[in-house]
Amino acid sequence: VASVALLTYDILHNLPEEIQYMWSNRWTTPTGLYVVARYAPWILQLALLSINADGTAGVFTIVDCQKWMILQAILLQVVISTVDIILLLRVWAMYGTCRRSMLTLGLLFCVETAYMCYALSYVTPRLQYTQNCFVTEAPRMFTSYWMVSLGFETVLFILTIFRFLEVFRVRFWSGSNIIDNLVTDGTWAYTLIFGTMLVNAMLYRFIHSPMAGICFTWLLTVLSFTGSRLVLNLR
Repeated sequence: VASVALLTYDILHNLPEEIQYMWSNRWTTPTGLYVVARYAPWILQLALLSINADGTAGVFTIVDCQKWMILQAILLQVVISTVDIILLLRVWAMYGTCRRSMLTLGLLFCVETAYMCYALSYVTPRLQYTQNCFVTEAPRMFTSYWMVSLGFETVLFILTIFRFLEVFRVRFWSGSNIIDNLVTDGTWAYTLIFGTMLVNAMLYRFIHSPMAGICFTWLLTVLSFTGSRLVLNLR
């Protein structure tokens, strides 16, 4: 409840800025990325809250749980990939929209996404649940799912810092608000995402009870917050 309440507050708090910079202009690719990153995690959390309003998720069959987890897995991957694309485009812009850098980053993104989709297709049917559809245990491959995503985002973060140091060395200070904003936003976004993903990976790996997924909704909140702010802060 706390995570969706915080996300709802953030959405309402930033709504005037969203209307000014997103909905008052023509539809663009960043607008589409913003909508997915901002609202898909919120909708998923509202769905989770609606079936868990009394503190339980009701009683479901294993087939029902598997269908629900497949839906969650698809939405999770869509949101993670959306935020990764936002981060990728920011790094690409820092390197002057170089075609070679886009090809390299695009290839890494495709490899990351392909493995994560494969990992989810392997893990989801093998999850173990309580009768209330709470995950109690996940295959070890689920840890690699989080680690691959963290690895890709770490590469983007390193490229961000490397580019900043290049500019800093030439000009002593960047002298560019755009570069400074890209580095600042990239740093806090990377830190938040890295921390929440790492906690989720450790919980699913070492906790074998319904508490394993206790930080899942917080990850959705972090992804929505970071993805939307990374777009809005450039407007």
